[in-house]
Formats: sequence, C-alpha cells, structure tokens
Amino acid sequence: MEPVFVCPVCFNLDPDRCPERSPPCLLDEHRLNVAFSELKRSAERGDCLACKILCVGLESMQESWDDGAESENEDQILLVETSRLHIDLRRGHSLRVVLDNVGYETTIEFYTLSKDDCGLIPAFGIARPVSSQLEISECLPLVTEWMKECSEKHHSCGQPPESNLPTRVVDVGQIDTDIVYLHETKDSETGCYMTLSHCWGKEQIITTTTSTLQDRKAGVKLSQLSKTFRHAVEITRGLGIRYLWIDSLCIIQDDRLDWEVESAKMAQVYMSSQLNLAATHSSSGKEGCFGERWSLDTLNQTELNVGEDVAIEPSDETEGHYKIFYRHALHVAHDHFTRAMDYAHTIEDLSPLLSRAWVFQERLLSPRTLHFHAEELIWECASGISCECSRLQNHKWGDPDGLLEQRKVDQLKMMYSSVTSPEMTDAQVLDAWLEFVTEYCALKLTKQIDRLPALSGLASRVAKRLPSSEYLAGLWSQDLPRALCWQIQRPYENRHLGFRDANPGAPSWSWASIWNHNQEAPYATYGLVQTRGFVADSRCRIQSFHNSPSTANPFGICGTVRLSIQAPLIEATLFVTEEDTNEEGNVRNLVSFKGDSVPISPDCWDIKQRITNISNGAAVFCLLLAHFKLSDRDWMGQYPSQHLTRKEKLESEESSSQLLGAYALVLQKVDDGPTYRRLGLLVHRKGGGWWENAPIALVTLI
Repeated sequence: MEPVFVCPVCFNLDPDRCPERSPPCLLDEHRLNVAFSELKRSAERGDCLACKILCVGLESMQESWDDGAESENEDQILLVETSRLHIDLRRGHSLRVVLDNVGYETTIEFYTLSKDDCGLIPAFGIARPVSSQLEISECLPLVTEWMKECSEKHHSCGQPPESNLPTRVVDVGQIDTDIVYLHETKDSETGCYMTLSHCWGKEQIITTTTSTLQDRKAGVKLSQLSKTFRHAVEITRGLGIRYLWIDSLCIIQDDRLDWEVESAKMAQVYMSSQLNLAATHSSSGKEGCFGERWSLDTLNQTELNVGEDVAIEPSDETEGHYKIFYRHALHVAHDHFTRAMDYAHTIEDLSPLLSRAWVFQERLLSPRTLHFHAEELIWECASGISCECSRLQNHKWGDPDGLLEQRKVDQLKMMYSSVTSPEMTDAQVLDAWLEFVTEYCALKLTKQIDRLPALSGLASRVAKRLPSSEYLAGLWSQDLPRALCWQIQRPYENRHLGFRDANPGAPSWSWASIWNHNQEAPYATYGLVQTRGFVADSRCRIQSFHNSPSTANPFGICGTVRLSIQAPLIEATLFVTEEDTNEEGNVRNLVSFKGDSVPISPDCWDIKQRITNISNGAAVFCLLLAHFKLSDRDWMGQYPSQHLTRKEKLESEESSSQLLGAYALVLQKVDDGPTYRRLGLLVHRKGGGWWENAPIALVTLI
C-alpha cells in the first residue's frame, strides 16, 4: 500500500497529524501556526491541494481588500509574505484562518455545503451560506426547523404548551390582511402567543394610551406600525401563531396603575411565550428585523459585507471534485452570545438591543429567543444556542466539549434555568442573583426610576425559590449582610457624574439608588465578595427591616425601606486628596482613623471622581459587616484591587499564611437619632483592627 503524503506545512489539515495543540485553552480545536510564505511555496510546488485551496482563497480576499482600499483611498494590505496564519481545525465545523498582522487581525472561513463537496479534505466542514439581505422567505424555514428541534429534542425546553393569555395581545389576523387588532382577553382565556423585544429609540412609536385604547381594539393598519412591529407581525403570521405581545401596545402607557399591574406580570408573559422575537440589531422601530446584513471588524472597526461567499473549484480533472467556499468569518455575533471576547465596543453597533437593561430579563425569562443580529440569525433557548452560519449549531450551555473560552462564559441563561431547579441550594440561588445584578448594572436604562421595575420579572421568579426571603430593593433579606457589599466600579474614562436622585426609587444601601446622566448606570458589582469570599462578623446582626412597596408591583419601585443593623461602629474622618493638579488628576477618597488612612469606594462622585454630598474633613461612620481572607502578597497595594480569580481564592484556615480583611459601610449621619445614609464601601485589607474595641451600635439605614 502506497504511503499517504503528509504535507509538512499544513499536515493535510488533519488534527490527528498536527503537532501539539496550540494554544492549550482550546479543547477540541487544534491550531496550526504557519507563515503565509511557507503556505504559498507549498501551493506553488503543487504537492498539497489543501495549501493550494487556502492560498487561492486568501489571495482572492486580498484582491477584494485592495479594491476596497482603492475606493476608500486607504491602505489595507493585510496579506504579505511575513503574515502569520493561525489555522483553526475544529472537528465537524468549518475551517478558519486568522490573519495576524501588527495591530490588525481578521478571520477567513472556509466551508462546504455538503460532505460530497469537501473532496478528500474533511477539514473543510459544512456550514450554511448567509445571504447579504435577510428576507422572511429564508427566515421562516430555518426558524421552523429550530422550533421543531427545540420542542422535540431539547430536554430542558420541550413542547411549548398553550397558556393563559396576557391581559392584552395583538391579534395578527390572516396573512393577506393589512390590519391587526388589540385584543383584551377574558379571564382564563388560553392560547399561543409570541413576544417582541425591541429598542424604542428616540423616534415616537405607536403606543396604547387611555385615549387610544378603543381605537387599537377597533383595528390598527399595518402602515401605522413601525417597521419592527410590521416584521414581527409577518413572522408571527408565518409561523401560524395568532397572537403577539408588544409592550408599547399591550400596556396602557399613560395609566400608572395599569403599567404597575402589567409590569408585575412580566415574568409570566415572557415565560409563557412560544417564541420571543428580538430585533437585536435595531436601535429603533424604523430599522426592523429584516434587511441588509453587515459586520464589523472588531479591532480596527472596519465595516464588512456579509453574503459575499466565493467558491473554489478544481482547475483540472486531476484534482478530483470539490467545491469550497470562503468568506469573512461571522464571529462578532458568536462573541456577543458566548462571551468569548470583550465585545463592549461592537455591541452598540451590531446589537444595540443587548445593551438595554429591560431586555436582560426578557432574554432570561423567555424559553426561546430568535435574535435578528446584524450578521445573522441567532437562536437562544434553555438548552443552548444555534446560529444561521451553523458554527454554533447546537452549542450547549456548559457543554464539556468545545471551546474552553465558551465554557468560561458566565452563562446566565444556564444559570437562570438552574435557579428554578429544586436541586439548587438557597446559597447557590443567592450567588446567581449577585451574578445577575452585576451583569444587569452594566446595561443602559433611560430612567433611573425603572432600575428595579426592569428587573422585577426576574426577581419574582427568584422569589419563588426563596420563599422565606424578603425582597428589599434589589437585595434578598436572606443574603444580608453580604448583599450590602456592592461597590461602584467605574471605567477610568467614564467622567460622568454619579449621583442619587431626590427620589431614586430605592434606599441608599441599594445598588439601585445610584445613577448618572448618560443612560449608562454606574457599574455596581459584587466582584469582591465573589472572589475573596465573605465571613460575617459575629457581632453583626440584622435586627429588622421595614418594607412598604409604593406600587402594585412588590418587586418594583420602593416606598419606605428601612434596615436596622447592630454591629461595631466607629467614627472616622473623610478627606479627599488630588495627586495631580491637571484636569485628569488622580483623586483619592479616604477615611482616616487614629492616623491610619484607607481609600474607599464612593457611591456618588463628581466629574473628577471626588466623593459628593459631604464636605472634605467631615465626620463619617464605618459599620463593620464582615471579613475576608487574603495572602500577604494580595493586600499590598491598597484598594481598588485587582480581583483574584476563583481558582486563586485562598481557602486554607491557616492564619499564619493569611491576613484578615474587613468589609464596612461608610455612612453619613442623617439626624440626631441613629439614622444613617450610605456613602460608600470600605475594604480594609489590613484587617479589622479598627473595630477591635469598637462599641456595638444599633443603626437604621435609609
């Protein structure tokens, strides 16, 4: 038998013949690192068909880049002799080649449409073509396929049943009609319906108000609807479902009581939906769900076209049969849903919906969501995700196979599914809630007063798992005092004011009380207690709490919420230092006690990040809550800290190798009584010595 030729450059694109896996973070994927010059010489020698196919595709892509650069009068030469290629071989998937130049990186994907077209090179796996323009005619068959697979094969999902209809739904009518109706349901009326997640945008969209309610019930012409609403109606009709729930139409927008009652039902509305449609790429109602596809290079923000796939076929009969396509890899959508990279700079361009706070709970609560991303369709359900190009086909949440980067994702969808499981302990549910809050607080919201209502649906679901716990303005009584240890973490470049409104809708000790003017809520995080651990001080006791909801939604806007805590309390002095005199100078907010000064994390700050609402040199009070353990090397270099990974957490009980840190609330006295308002969080890494002989005080936080 004649020995098989093995190419010394590409190893026949066979993972079993490759050298060691590189990088080691990839589990079922091999990465070959090759110089383009070597690949080109191999192709020119004619020894290796795989090298030839890769060269043809890469050089053709370079020609298109050259043409684009000429039209834009820019230099965009990416492929040169010294270019480094990273060839990613993942079994059962398309092949990807990453071009890594200085300051620039782009990825080309090679794939076939069937096994018969890959020739003798199975590394060119099967993928779906993605058209440059999405039409409903190509959308419906794929969505129907995903729905069928999800209902029949996904144990975590199952067949979506009929359920009680929401108070109001849009009756989409027949396919050939140009009118829809707002339908007010009767008690216990059941049926199947879909929901819509969308950005309202700055332009006025159609709504239901007390004055237009009867008109909406009498009928609304499709021409009156925004493009997003019209497309949602088309999809609902195409899937054979009669009803569609849209917030702006199904909640009476100028009726406060109706809004409160319906927002309290939000969890059930999305949980019972057959399918949630997410206009993920649209920043307003005028952009719709269908339309031109596009992508964005993540490193230099170059706009890329989608749908320009080109085929490579044999140049003569000696090469046998193959038909390999190549295209720009559609990786941005994958990154947005698997968290394989930091995508903050692309999310506003390609998927603005994902940056909105209201949509956070809609994604988690919905059993199935279809995302209309700028690049491609994405399917998200309780079992995993799939995509139109098929790279993420049946990617399972927490799958032990696949990319380690994808497994490291804080998979909130999987976490939410677990929260409702009786196998999950209360402690695990509370840990999950801290993850939810940290993620949620990074999202955008137009009105501060909505910070708790926009999370109320998720809170109502978690409440069913914590029947003995009271919900207190975004915190659970069962998790006190740990839940008080949030801190505001701001990016360095964020020079916006952080403040509390006169009526923030939450007490000062809740993360929901902090706000700023640019829609980006200050980033409240529980990162420290999650990485360093939390051991409540034995002298700290939650004495009582008083909660009087101000609305019909017990998980929404707060009324009067007071918290009484008995714990060690010391009086200290606040002062602010500016290390530089220029406008961008570093500011340190510190508290001083008996000659020892420690930085604090303030809740509110001015444009230079100085603590506000209190004068320099004023008296403050530090209430000890808990302790944490850390090594000698970790406490050096005071707060703010570099977070430890979970793996690095020190779990040993041997005090000889550890120091004991302390968490404390920094408080401002409100009146002559024992009433205080929170100013910030103090993380004292040198231990709890400040409070060693401190008096135990009973304080009331408002």
